[in-house]
Amino acid sequence: MFQILHRDGLGRIGELTVNNRRILTPALLPVVHPFMKDPWIQVIKDLGFEGIITNSYILFKRKFEGKDIHDHLGFNGLIMTDSGTFQDYVYGGIEATNSQMVTYQEKINSDIITIRDVFSLPTDSWEQVNSGVEETYSRAIEAKNLTKNYMALPIQGGKFPDLRAKSARLMGSLDNEYFPIGGIVPLMESYNYSSVVEAVIVSKMNLKTNSVIHAFGAGHPMFFPLLVLSGADIFDSSAYIKYARDGRILTNEGTVELNYISEELPQSAILDKYTLRELKEMNESERTLIIAEHNLYISQKEIKRIREEIRQENLWNYTEYRVRAHPLLLDAYRKLLTFYNFLERFESRSKRSPIFYTGDETFLRPLVRRIVEKEAKNQEGLQVNKKPYSFYLGPVDTVVKTPFGNFSIYMDETYPIAQSVFPGEYYEKEIKEEIIKSQEWKDFLIRKANYIFRYQFSIPLSNLVDLKEIQIRLSKNTGKLRNIYLNDKLLFSLRAEDGLFTLAYEGAKLLHGKLEKPRQRVFVSKDISNFLLEGKNLFSKFVKDVDDNLRPGDEVIIVDEEDQFISFGRAILSPEEMRDFKSGLAVKNRIKSRDLEN
Repeated sequence: MFQILHRDGLGRIGELTVNNRRILTPALLPVVHPFMKDPWIQVIKDLGFEGIITNSYILFKRKFEGKDIHDHLGFNGLIMTDSGTFQDYVYGGIEATNSQMVTYQEKINSDIITIRDVFSLPTDSWEQVNSGVEETYSRAIEAKNLTKNYMALPIQGGKFPDLRAKSARLMGSLDNEYFPIGGIVPLMESYNYSSVVEAVIVSKMNLKTNSVIHAFGAGHPMFFPLLVLSGADIFDSSAYIKYARDGRILTNEGTVELNYISEELPQSAILDKYTLRELKEMNESERTLIIAEHNLYISQKEIKRIREEIRQENLWNYTEYRVRAHPLLLDAYRKLLTFYNFLERFESRSKRSPIFYTGDETFLRPLVRRIVEKEAKNQEGLQVNKKPYSFYLGPVDTVVKTPFGNFSIYMDETYPIAQSVFPGEYYEKEIKEEIIKSQEWKDFLIRKANYIFRYQFSIPLSNLVDLKEIQIRLSKNTGKLRNIYLNDKLLFSLRAEDGLFTLAYEGAKLLHGKLEKPRQRVFVSKDISNFLLEGKNLFSKFVKDVDDNLRPGDEVIIVDEEDQFISFGRAILSPEEMRDFKSGLAVKNRIKSRDLEN
């Protein structure tokens, strides 16, 4: 049903397919009233939304019978239905049982059926919330026995992290994939973004990694980047119309009230058609429609922007920039950073985008913390403010002082030491020919290769080969190390973009022979050996086991269950994800036919 296409930390672009209806995540599902669908359905279609959510209790109460919900709404995309739980919270007195609502949603052909969970308020006691968590679990069991349809099992727990964890474990035990995080609307209404982030990530920590996380009612675009970075895949919201009725205009940075605007409207493809005066002089219904359309447009645009940031592996930078729109969003980001041990497991060792410094929080990103804790030196070193540090050749044990801390000069090109931007830093582009043509430079590069190899693979290159016997190839333009050969066979290439090694066929075999299993390995059955030897990628459903120390983006060795070398490549998923997912790419296979021929 769900697979990962791209990822950046916990943020991921996924493909969810239910009943042959597909949505790309992160996604926003606009809330549509089942009997006030016009003109919203057409607007939603025009803006490219692939899914919506509507309320099945309203349909049930009005005795809507005998018609497919897609036909009724005139929407052939994915439709999720709520069960009336939120209406019970707002209005009270829902006259329908859990079994009635589940059966009814199945009858109208809802793509994603939601059980009638027990809503918890932030003011509820631990005992009250715990009772609701257990009752919600009982209703989930009841629902699973009533239908085989795709189902949403909400995670409750109120403001109590231990009960969020308990609810997630209980619901996750029911062989389900789709989990909304319930009870967070009151938290958002009081600007308690930290508790919302905590609810999302604690729930995610206690579910399988192939779970789809839906943040119920989290519909403000300024919150989307942080929620996606925290692991949310889907949002829903009726804010677009509710805010519009009050003349409130959504932006990426917050909410603007029309009555308080004196000069220019916020920019969008919708509002740009009107002047401020024209909008204010319209009748209320027409103005509400335009503002609501803008609110939907700006929300969808932000979702698309987030997906693009994930593709560029720039979500951390983008989120740090966005959370500074509101002090309590920044507070929530700091809360997220306290979950380092969990975040780190899904964080690659390098990214396409450099790290941009925005404040002290930048130093607490899991990728930064990991390299600092592993490689930072205690002793003081050279004070330099120009990159690359290697042009300041000194003794063998030279340590350079960087904004991240003191590091060996051999790490000068390794992400993020070089791939970062701080105030006052400048890059020296001039090629120092007197340095790069010297034997001293070549000796330095061999020592550097040995050091980086140990950092990346936890074993020095000298354990694989005699460093005196290898040949190195340098970049003609920069004089930097690019390839390492042995007996004219390529072993490894040092990537210019992140200063880490890519394995070649002969190098992967050498590494396999020196590392004890399961290190650096992904295990598969012998049955698919020929499939991989043809150069085809490894999908998660074929993974039997994996080294727990691997991270997404790592160079990996693919072996059979008896540890016989098959191939090599680049990990796409984390070890947990390789085990949990039953669809989607796990490893990008790099073996070529010429490798086998030689």
